[in-house]
Amino acid sequence: MNDSFLNMASIGDFDPLNASIPATKVEITVSCRNLLDRDTFSKSDPICVLYTQGMGNKEWREFGRTEVIDNTLNPDFVRKFILDYFFEERQNLRFDLYDVDSKSANLSKHDFLGQAYCTLGEVVGSLGSRSEKALGGIQGKKCGTVIVKAEELNNCRRERVSSELFCVCVRRTP
Repeated sequence: MNDSFLNMASIGDFDPLNASIPATKVEITVSCRNLLDRDTFSKSDPICVLYTQGMGNKEWREFGRTEVIDNTLNPDFVRKFILDYFFEERQNLRFDLYDVDSKSANLSKHDFLGQAYCTLGEVVGSLGSRSEKALGGIQGKKCGTVIVKAEELNNCRRERVSSELFCVCVRRTP
């Protein structure tokens, strides 16, 4: 037999349990415009909570929270979310906005400002990887909009520095 034929990969070399699913890291940035004003003597102090939906059970799980920005109806949150983007899977996202009224981590202690749904693919595939969604969830009220931007990251690796885990990423440049 020909040596080059022996060096070719065969179907027997494919192990579906160890095959990697095509994915990339995506950094999500959140901003809002024209949020409801729930405070009496000042403006709302918004926070955004990101939820992701499990593939099998469709249960919404909290992924993370932005920082609270005091006294604004048009926040540009600094804290970003880093998600794995799986090209062939529908990844549902939900953004819930609250007006923070105390130091409590319990969201029921704060005023709900609205929510929006989208998929990660919708954001990544939109013009400029930027998607704008109307916030809903409060009957009869215009709750404002949420702006979600995605930026693909590459060369991601996780490093442990002392007891904390950090994700070190390099932005992809064209």
